[in-house]
Amino acid sequence: MLPALAGEYEVQSRQGKIKVTPVMAMLREKLDREHTPEQASSSCGVSPQMIRRLARKIARAKGVVNTSTSVWGKYYHGDLIERAMILVFALCGHVGRKGASFNAFPVLSLDTEVGTLMRRGGQVLLSAASADPRYSAWKEQGLTQEMILYEYAQEAFGALTPMSLFYQVHGGLLQLSEENNSWDPALKRSLRDYIREAREKGWQFQGRALTIEPRVIFAVGSDLFRRVRGTGHLLQNLLPKLRQLVTIDWRMSATALYSDIVLPAATWYEATAVLLTARPVTPYLHVNEQAAEPLYEAKTEWEMFVLLTRKIDEQAKRRGLASYRDAPGTERRFDQMVDKMTAGGLYAEDGTEDLSRDLFYNAVNVEVTDWEEFKQRGITPFTGIGNVGGPMGSLGNACDLKEGEPMVPLVWHTERKQPYPTLTRRIQFYIDHDWFLELGEALPTHKDSPRAGGNYPLQLTGGHARWSIHSDWIDDAMILRLQRGQPVMFMSQQDARARDIQDGDEVEAYNDLTSFRIQAIVTPGIRSGQAMVYHPWINYQFPGWQHFKGVMPSPTNPTALAGSSGSESHLKARADAFHPGNNDRDTRVEVRKAEKRI
Repeated sequence: MLPALAGEYEVQSRQGKIKVTPVMAMLREKLDREHTPEQASSSCGVSPQMIRRLARKIARAKGVVNTSTSVWGKYYHGDLIERAMILVFALCGHVGRKGASFNAFPVLSLDTEVGTLMRRGGQVLLSAASADPRYSAWKEQGLTQEMILYEYAQEAFGALTPMSLFYQVHGGLLQLSEENNSWDPALKRSLRDYIREAREKGWQFQGRALTIEPRVIFAVGSDLFRRVRGTGHLLQNLLPKLRQLVTIDWRMSATALYSDIVLPAATWYEATAVLLTARPVTPYLHVNEQAAEPLYEAKTEWEMFVLLTRKIDEQAKRRGLASYRDAPGTERRFDQMVDKMTAGGLYAEDGTEDLSRDLFYNAVNVEVTDWEEFKQRGITPFTGIGNVGGPMGSLGNACDLKEGEPMVPLVWHTERKQPYPTLTRRIQFYIDHDWFLELGEALPTHKDSPRAGGNYPLQLTGGHARWSIHSDWIDDAMILRLQRGQPVMFMSQQDARARDIQDGDEVEAYNDLTSFRIQAIVTPGIRSGQAMVYHPWINYQFPGWQHFKGVMPSPTNPTALAGSSGSESHLKARADAFHPGNNDRDTRVEVRKAEKRI
């Protein structure tokens, strides 16, 4: 029987007869009422004719491919934007077949059970799951292995704290959102009320690290006082709570400059290690082979971690301490730490390459060759997505891999007809959740950006830098000579003219949070009403260290807090997904010519 796409029907429910309308009929009515090309044109600035032309081109194409990565996550309503895009792909059949796919933030990871370095880690995990009394109930409910693994990943959310939530809670950004109701006039009630309900129902904010004050932070692999939005609030709220801040980095980053201790890390070229994750657009595992010895006192992160573990064990013995309780409350013995850290001494301080080699050998989703041959070649193809490993998003690709063939996500669902991990077990666009219904977001829709930071005329956006890889080498003297040598903000000719700003002027951008000084670049490549700063500039490159991300409050969207106690995995918070993240592209500022500094 084909599904109904139009009309209205009467069906029998447990509560009696009720009238129902197919989602497709509701979608058609909504599009005709709210989202005609003429209405869309007034929002996006593209002519109705161009919108129709693009829509027909997508509809008639044999296939369309998109990889959006993290672009839309930087918007307060980014979920609505991406849901709408995926809806277009689904309606036109551009999902789950060669030459037709939508990738959001795709990753592939080694399928190695890191704790034991055993082969077939996913099968080990599923074997353990089968002993769980809930396993048979889940199977009866129709949960696939993918869904069951998601259930366990969701449970781990209580022990692992997403750092975006950590910064929101302990850095003052959540309080800032509460005080300003996320600058969102469309909210039906206070943000505090949404947060309270999410906590009471166990959807979010359950980790112990969110309920106790932080005392020590090890910053590894992230420059938090440069990278996280609302820089000033983090410095005012998070930094004073810390008894000690330790940074592990190979350069003097912004966070390192605020740290009590800086441990010098070896660079990528000073140790041999596999890169554990990759992008499916190039489904290959890469290895970095050591090209030079670490300089001076620099060490690999692995060596540091082992040495620190040994020192903790040594201090515990000196103080007569036998055990401690970890974040979830489990008792751990100090005299077992070194043994567990080094796998019984198998991977000691100098074991960085040994560990990488065995992670490689024990994975089942890459083509395993001789280790020396792998180092010589530099890459090896992934042969599958695996069941565990790094981010659960690797499993979410839901497809097989063939060497020499492009990776096509979701073919398990389109070709094998495996159910999707959603409430309806189908690709689903109608979210039947009280909050989404309350906010008018049950179906994908358009909402204007909130005026985050205050009611100011310019929307501050950004992009990836052209003179660095993230912030790496942005302050290198040679790189600085290839551009203006200092942070710059792009402005439109119209906006600059209205403010008497010339190209090269030092300007001050400000809103209700704070301000920063920066050099203006006046260009026809920026639309009126927009200002743009590429993301990597470092705090000390701004006068007074007033970093440009200080004006970005990263407001909390209640739909990012929504969850469920049922089996609709797409609404369940995990350590790597479905929780509030950082956003910045809704930030509003005003810009004026800066007074000359004395």
